[in-house]
Amino acid sequence: MGRWLALRSFGLALGLMFASGAFLSCSHCAVVGEASTRETVLCGVPSMGRIVGGTDAQSGQWPWQVNLNFDGHHVCGGTLITPQWLVTAAHCFPPVNPIDRYEVTLGAFQLKNPTPDIVVKQVVQVIKHPEFTDDEGSKGDIALVKLKESVPYTRTIRPVCVPASSVSFPKGMKCTVTGWGNVLTSTSLPSPMTLQQLEVPIIGMDTCKCLYNRNPDPEDPHVLHDDMLCAGFAEGKKDACQGDSGGPLSCRVGNAWVLAGVVSWGDACGAPNRPGVYIRTSAYSDWIKENIPEVELSEVKPNVEPVSEEDWIKNTVGEVDEGTCSTAPTLLFPPWILVACWFLPYIFGTG
Repeated sequence: MGRWLALRSFGLALGLMFASGAFLSCSHCAVVGEASTRETVLCGVPSMGRIVGGTDAQSGQWPWQVNLNFDGHHVCGGTLITPQWLVTAAHCFPPVNPIDRYEVTLGAFQLKNPTPDIVVKQVVQVIKHPEFTDDEGSKGDIALVKLKESVPYTRTIRPVCVPASSVSFPKGMKCTVTGWGNVLTSTSLPSPMTLQQLEVPIIGMDTCKCLYNRNPDPEDPHVLHDDMLCAGFAEGKKDACQGDSGGPLSCRVGNAWVLAGVVSWGDACGAPNRPGVYIRTSAYSDWIKENIPEVELSEVKPNVEPVSEEDWIKNTVGEVDEGTCSTAPTLLFPPWILVACWFLPYIFGTG
């Protein structure tokens, strides 16, 4: 079976730096604090200075990360985009689960050690994308969740920026996936369940398809649709796992963080040739705007040079096991044989 509830979170994330300023505007900016110390909250900007990240995140480092609970148990992650709406994976809401038994925890850091500044809200509406089919790896695995009441923005509760449909994230760009998922396929995150972070590079779709075609399971085929995005490592070991579906893949553009993807699925946890698969947020930006008019979509352009796919393949994929995901055509015969065959008619006077 594949991995449906997905954020595989092990391995160290590299150092992350946050700037106190912001260059993106958003319609859901809010005022936080008393009149004498009020500040404007912009999407994608934590209220923190420089952070050197590791496996454990720090309190307030990812203030848009939310915890989705069903009957009091953590089931998925999610991302706050306005005071009353969040984005998550559609498969986090199977038809058998009544909506009124879900709750959302905002501002959480350690799930087993809640602090006084966390906020818990009930869910009143879930809008799944109409293309979602409840099948593992389905297209359209994205859902919008409306909270019963709006939440005030604080140091630990802030929205992420939502990219416009024109925004793309280049191959090789390093982004960060966060969540409270398993640390191994069958091993839960140990108490106090500290929020995990992992820096992963974006992988081109052609390369990702090639990786998933290596040693495929005929009984469990994997289809990568055009609304998906891959990120991770060909060698595995660092990945997402069960329990973090719906969580954010956040990419820093300038001084703010943008929601590049929503954790959707994968095959096992940290297995070679099986990077994490995310729903590409920009593919559904217009749909999000239609349902949540107050969202302002961010027109940003990541200033990152895309990594050569061939170099990436040569440096990573080819070292995993035999065979490579070469972008060049494969020759069945040595080149000299092909050349000799081309000249044979002329040699024997039949050309």
